[in-house]
Amino acid sequence: MTTATCTPASPLMTPDQASDALGISLIELQKMRLGSAGPNYHGIGLGLIRYNTADVMRWRILRAAA
Repeated sequence: MTTATCTPASPLMTPDQASDALGISLIELQKMRLGSAGPNYHGIGLGLIRYNTADVMRWRILRAAA
């Protein structure tokens, strides 16, 4: 008998995933990041940027309400 292993979805999104989730271009997301706007992000070394999925969804909701 084998057991299936279940791995949780990553709580982190790549910039491509975040831009898709927000419905904006990757360039627009980058401009927001450089201008200290948009959802919180994390630099995880060597130029790698990741967004917390909950932060992206929260920012999306706040943006829609504005």
